[in-house]
Amino acid sequence: MPSTKVPKWAILVVFCLAQFLDVANLSAVNISLPTIKTELHFSESELPWIVNAFTLTFGTFLLIGGKLGDKYGHKRFFMVGLLWFSLWSLVCGLSNSVILLCVARAMQGLGAALTIPNSLALIQFTYTEEIEKSRALSVFSSSGALGFGIGLVLGGVFTATIGWKYIFYISAIMGVLIAIIAFFVIPEFSLENRAHTKLDLVGAITITAALLAIVYAISDGHWSSVQVVVCLVVGTLLLVLFVWIEKRVESPMLPLTIFRTRMFTAMLVIGALYQTWYLVYNLYCTLIFQEIMGYSALNTAYAFFPLAFPGLVLNPLAGYLLPKVGAKPLLILGTGCMAISAALFAIAKEDTSYWPLPFPSMCIGELGIAMTYTSAMVAALTMAKTGEHGLNSAVFSVAMQAGSGLGLAITNAISDAVIQSTGSHLKGYQVGLWVGFAVTLLCVFITLVFVPSKSTLEKKRLAKADAATLEAAGGDVTFVDPGHKQELDKGSFSTEKKPDQSGLTSTEVKG
Repeated sequence: MPSTKVPKWAILVVFCLAQFLDVANLSAVNISLPTIKTELHFSESELPWIVNAFTLTFGTFLLIGGKLGDKYGHKRFFMVGLLWFSLWSLVCGLSNSVILLCVARAMQGLGAALTIPNSLALIQFTYTEEIEKSRALSVFSSSGALGFGIGLVLGGVFTATIGWKYIFYISAIMGVLIAIIAFFVIPEFSLENRAHTKLDLVGAITITAALLAIVYAISDGHWSSVQVVVCLVVGTLLLVLFVWIEKRVESPMLPLTIFRTRMFTAMLVIGALYQTWYLVYNLYCTLIFQEIMGYSALNTAYAFFPLAFPGLVLNPLAGYLLPKVGAKPLLILGTGCMAISAALFAIAKEDTSYWPLPFPSMCIGELGIAMTYTSAMVAALTMAKTGEHGLNSAVFSVAMQAGSGLGLAITNAISDAVIQSTGSHLKGYQVGLWVGFAVTLLCVFITLVFVPSKSTLEKKRLAKADAATLEAAGGDVTFVDPGHKQELDKGSFSTEKKPDQSGLTSTEVKG
């Protein structure tokens, strides 16, 4: 628990500001890409690297960022990440060459890789109760939705008026201010929350190199080129080596035992598929708006409003409902809405107006985003053991980034093949959205088959509590079920299951 009198909501605001900054910067840059291309003379093949350079380092250094926080303190690396992000945001604004801007964007991603997993871990230390933790995480995700919407608008406005460089200048100033506030607001948590183990440097280097090679190959997208094939082979071999190392090292970088929990593994897969849909939907909707329907960059930003601002209400609503109904129904609702959203936009034509299809598509899509992301994130992160909060949040984030990178690359390949065969960009973009539709249907199937219901999870918790009570009492315990009193073993102790105020069932031990 924090040793401070600062209210919890004030601490949460700091984390939300950091999340807002990362997402707003990313969405603002996406809107300004055509202008950056013209001013800095980017080629068609170079332009995607303004985005890929950021996601490359962000996705590959998340594990190290979370593990360093677990070992040496989450507050410390949260602030380091913010200051590093700010420094390289300034360099981005000062860049006048293709190489310098891409390098600076890569360094920005490294800062985000330190900030995000440690902010998620700090939220879990601040909010220890299950209900308040899920609500705090939903508010945190809402700040990302707000950042996405405001970033689109500011990116369009700055690009059309004072220039795209001010996107980075303002990001640099905000990052420093948030770091200063964090220094005074975020408490120093007890050392017992840290992982008192050696840092697995060999494993850290191996997994980082593997992810760098694979994500680079995926981001390049030229599957027939020698360098892409070499990167994929090297990355795969390094992953195999990493698994071998982790099974034998005393303090593994990534304990493979965390994947034994079916619920956690299912959340990783759903997170990756969710992020794939999110990237695919944003990309092809933007292309249809601008290249097919003739929208300007600023009008495109306005058109995305329904996909951003409703999340301020829907994400907290998901956090409120999660402890009451469990993750399974919310995930089914969320991924189902995402599938409908992609299908609605996929049938739009060149002369389709905004209100009949794109508008309802984005409204339904935002409902799906809020329910899916919040449920998957909370379900994954609340399973963390002491000393592994940063690790769990990093693994979840890595699954989203690396998995979605592969999904987006495959979708782009399918879309390009359709464009080449039909000569129609619209048909290619529509096929991309249908791939997003299929991905979310797969999420629905995974949820139905592999995600247990709330009642099933409660029964498992009760069984573990009963087993722990038996072990603590040396087997000399009588268990009393209030519905049909059933003695398991007579003795001087008895336990009685009672529903608490949250609706869960607790076990009372009587002597």
